[in-house]
Amino acid sequence: MTASELTITNEGRTAYQPTLRDMVRLEVPFDVKVSPDGRRIAISVRTTNWKDNRYENVCQVYDLATGATYLINRAGSVNQVEWVGDQTLALLKEGPGDDDKAQVWLYEGLTGEGWALTNQKTGVEWFKPFADGLLFRARHPERDEKKPRADRFGKFTHFEQEESASALYYAGLEEMRQHRAQVKAATEDEAKDLVLPVVELSRLLPEPVSIQEVIPSPTGDAVYVNCWPRDDLVYYRQTRSYCLKLDAGAALAEQMKRDKAKKKDQSAEEVAMPDGTPRRVEVPGMGARPAIVQEGHSEEQEDLSYLGEITRLNLPRVASIAAVSPDGRRLLVAYQERDDKMYTLRDVWIADVEAVAQAPDATACLAAMRNISAALDDEIMVGYWVESGIFVLYVDDVRQRVARLGEDGQVTPLNLQGVFPTMSFHISAAGTIGFAGANAEAFPEAYVAEPDRDGVQWRLKRLTEFGRAVESWELGTVETIRWTSKDGTEIEGVLRKPAGFDPAKKYPLVFVVHGGPMWFSAEYLLTGEDRGYYPAVQFVNKGVLVLKPNYRGSIGRGQAFTELNVNNLGVGDLWDLESAIDHLAGLGWVDAERVGCMGWSQGGYISAFAGLHSDRFKAVSVGAGIADWYTYHISNDIPDFTIDYLSGSPFRDRELYVKTAPISNLANARTPMLIQHGSEDRRVPLSNATELYRGLKEIGVPVELFVFPGMGHPITKPRENHAVMYQNLAWFSHYLLGEELELE
Repeated sequence: MTASELTITNEGRTAYQPTLRDMVRLEVPFDVKVSPDGRRIAISVRTTNWKDNRYENVCQVYDLATGATYLINRAGSVNQVEWVGDQTLALLKEGPGDDDKAQVWLYEGLTGEGWALTNQKTGVEWFKPFADGLLFRARHPERDEKKPRADRFGKFTHFEQEESASALYYAGLEEMRQHRAQVKAATEDEAKDLVLPVVELSRLLPEPVSIQEVIPSPTGDAVYVNCWPRDDLVYYRQTRSYCLKLDAGAALAEQMKRDKAKKKDQSAEEVAMPDGTPRRVEVPGMGARPAIVQEGHSEEQEDLSYLGEITRLNLPRVASIAAVSPDGRRLLVAYQERDDKMYTLRDVWIADVEAVAQAPDATACLAAMRNISAALDDEIMVGYWVESGIFVLYVDDVRQRVARLGEDGQVTPLNLQGVFPTMSFHISAAGTIGFAGANAEAFPEAYVAEPDRDGVQWRLKRLTEFGRAVESWELGTVETIRWTSKDGTEIEGVLRKPAGFDPAKKYPLVFVVHGGPMWFSAEYLLTGEDRGYYPAVQFVNKGVLVLKPNYRGSIGRGQAFTELNVNNLGVGDLWDLESAIDHLAGLGWVDAERVGCMGWSQGGYISAFAGLHSDRFKAVSVGAGIADWYTYHISNDIPDFTIDYLSGSPFRDRELYVKTAPISNLANARTPMLIQHGSEDRRVPLSNATELYRGLKEIGVPVELFVFPGMGHPITKPRENHAVMYQNLAWFSHYLLGEELELE
């Protein structure tokens, strides 16, 4: 520790000024799941493996009766945690190697190393407990590899037309236990004759579709499946929902019976074909598949009725199933009634299962639905339906809240004693809530909340002490401020001040602009961007104010605010930023000649627009940002963004595309620009970064471009996150403070 890393606070104590690496290495809880009986809490924690340059998630369990916490997985990284009993956890876990596919592991009794429930060649993507087993999604190996096509034509992709290889499977837990015991007791040859107790339920779907999510009925007799026609994001508005009614145990038993019969047939065929090569036939549009009939005979449709009964639900456009009532008789439906634009908020609707299933068309289905969240006027993020009611997560100004929705439309925000969820929450069937929470003074911790008898007040219990790591750190202070933009709109933002802030002193100012635009900056002590993208803490410890604006288009302020940037991207955003400079300068807090702006994704676009369309900024930093809306539209994976926000296609009218593009004012650019981008970014392709770089280089504006190999839209490795933060710290230290840090 050097002298420069220490400050003396007003209370006389010594505070530590954390380094960038300190920020990246912080352990943070991010997911909390409550056991069915409410007695144990599973906590997912992100840790940093600096040596191997990866983040690893571990699962801890807190026992409410004893207060003890113990680690569940001692190897691998956990992507998902679910309770499948009061003392059994299922973990979706990747191995320590980069090539190790994620599989579901079962930890019975919450002790030992657990055992692998699945062994999918393509890995498991997610899973859900259902009936006496698990539903899980994986890529179908044969459809995923497309080997017959590759053998004939080599490898290629039919752009936005490839059939999805996603498949939905069911595995019985008891059957898996028996299979595991049989494998252990069998010889190598005997093990080959054993069949895996897994059944593919997606065979019931009428065509290959991209399975997005499944919502199991709590009664264990139905599964609701939300799908897209294909995997590509351009199809997200074409959601198709199905109801699959089944007896999972019976379907699995029949599948195992058939698989055993097939194995016997294959063994007999191997006698006739010593090389063991299965005969294959070409089926137009489907590639090669095992032959099931002799040549010259028509293939008969296999009877799949043993899997269950499937019904396509005639939901309105862009509607999807969100939850099922505890008795299985009613549905929660997420739906944008007004239109399907990206900036239109979703509401939660309620409907009877039978009414939805029998609706002949979308109009009739909508007539059977009832909006129960209209009074909220905010984007709903997560929803649960348990015996004690319907609970949802939503953004309210600069924080997330949990509310109970009444079936009569009444909205009751829960009083969680000043602690707010940082990501999501979970509620057990018994009504105990678990979440990772924080506020302006507290580091994220795991909490549980239980209602008092009236269900209005909630008793809160903190389970972890991760905040001890930052107790001695100088982090500045965080508060929400509001100002009036140039068109009279009230804008708010989260301001971080240095320790010992002096209102009579003029400080340099940097903006950290969130992505989205339908997202928000939270009034929390430390957020993810503080730990991996933008060094807000290091800036305030250098005597720089940091403002995170919730510019027009952000969520948390209602529908009208969300669409204020439609046809006004960049222009209105710049009003919000420049008016914030004027507001803070008017208070005497800011040196208006030393202002910078940085952000990622939409925040990168706004930073680029500010740097190219304003003379108020000394320097800017553009992370994965848009340079030119036309370039973005033709190369990204979700072109509907520009069609919605700029009211049309650039192939028909480019006026708004030009008006709102950073690059359109290149001739007048003067502001030095740092550009950071992932090489494999599909959301905002790298061409946006190189266009900015080439243009600024051409006219002589200082510019640096750093490309991160293998990274997509987010930066997902510790050392690369460290580099992003370091480059930003060096860039603005130079242009705002006159300090030199070597760019690396």
